[in-house]
Amino acid sequence: MSIKQALTLKGILIIAVGLFAFVGASYGGMEYYTSQSSFCGGACHIMDEQNLAWKNSKHHASKSENGTQAECVDCHFGPDGKNTMKAKYEGLRHLFAYLYDRNAPLPIRPVIEDKNCLQSGCHSTDKFQDKELKFTAKKVKFKHKVHFGDKALEGQKLACDTCHFKTTEQNHFEVPKDICFLCHLKLDKPTLDKAVVASTTANGIKRISFGRETHVNFNQGVSKCSTCHTIPTKPLQAQLSENDPNVKPITHQTLQEREVPCESCHFDVVKGDGRVDTGNVVSNGCLTCHNRSEKLISKAQDKTLMHNKHVEARTADCFDCHEQVEHKNQPDHYDFVRNDCQLCHLDQHKYQKLLLTGAPVLDGAKGAPQLMDRVNTNCMACHVKIKTKRGHSVRAGSGEACVACHTDKHNNMLKDWTTSVEREVKDVMEVGEEAKQALIVAEKDGVSLKTIIEARELIASGTQLVDVVRLGNGVHNKKYSIKIIDDAFGYFEDAIDLVKQ
Repeated sequence: MSIKQALTLKGILIIAVGLFAFVGASYGGMEYYTSQSSFCGGACHIMDEQNLAWKNSKHHASKSENGTQAECVDCHFGPDGKNTMKAKYEGLRHLFAYLYDRNAPLPIRPVIEDKNCLQSGCHSTDKFQDKELKFTAKKVKFKHKVHFGDKALEGQKLACDTCHFKTTEQNHFEVPKDICFLCHLKLDKPTLDKAVVASTTANGIKRISFGRETHVNFNQGVSKCSTCHTIPTKPLQAQLSENDPNVKPITHQTLQEREVPCESCHFDVVKGDGRVDTGNVVSNGCLTCHNRSEKLISKAQDKTLMHNKHVEARTADCFDCHEQVEHKNQPDHYDFVRNDCQLCHLDQHKYQKLLLTGAPVLDGAKGAPQLMDRVNTNCMACHVKIKTKRGHSVRAGSGEACVACHTDKHNNMLKDWTTSVEREVKDVMEVGEEAKQALIVAEKDGVSLKTIIEARELIASGTQLVDVVRLGNGVHNKKYSIKIIDDAFGYFEDAIDLVKQ
């Protein structure tokens, strides 16, 4: 090798080493710069909101009690992931997405691993899991410990960011109280048809309970009021005199001891049932993230599978699937009961529906539905006239509705049907009364017990048929009503013949 060639090779090596050192130094400097929170929030404009929220949080040195600061990479990548290839590719992915479209929306919220929160110098389970915190302005009690482990949510494993995540512009992340309600108050609303007589007091008073397979009982389980609230000790009687030894104070604690249902006073404190919307034309539900798959949707009600795939795997927030549950005292504690007829009127208008649909009454006997059933005509088509009954307005049927759809000749049709059915009901009730009187005479004359029992059953069946037409207003299906009345005549006449033999 000549001296000239040696010098040339040496020069190339020097340049290569220099370039390598320059690139290394530049890469090291660039890596250090891009790993700083100032780069995420200062250079990256799409992170301005997150950067401002972070500066106002306890993870920033200015708000921290001991002056420590959690950088973006500390939480989003953790101690084990900061310098990995995965972290580099993740950063490049965000960079390329931003360069491709600066107005593109941010990716879905990132997963923050628990180990990142619990790393040295940050949070410690020994310090915070047993500490009782005051959550919300009402000082609701809260402990982290009961939310850790596999039994926290019906056997599902919760993570820190299951509850702690970004919900508002002002906070980098927070715990929305709605997520507490979703787990603790995902209930069926108590209604009187679900109530059972739980016990009878010494005075013979029957106490109603809503504990019959309804998922709602504010005295039990995760829905227990005392789980979050301190039971008040202040007497509830405004007229209570402290100097009166004969008056025992009534408090929330005494009510709890006597097992008085919380719903007696706090009935409408929960709204919504947290149901899962699998998807439809106005709400995509599951289909927001998944393709339209019949097999996929068929598994949506498998709660264990859904929680494993979304809660434990951290692929979705709770409210990506569930509707919200509202929990608060309502301003008016009468209107919600006053406007819900079904609380008191159980299965109202059942006889009307029976007549309208031609459903069977006894022994499988049934009739044809009312003439307008096949065109889906409902109650509101005929009940167009407002009348006052017992001090409030109700909708009543009117011949005017007949005219609106048919002709002027139909104006008296409703009146004629009413007169005809009432006459039939009056006649059959007279025969029913005759049967009852015949039964009384037979009992006095010593007719056999077997005959008496059989006659009673016939009269009861006839009375039931008459009640369907009488209480259901036979004009809802005149043809079927007449058939029912004919059957009632038969029961009554059979009873009379039986006891007179």
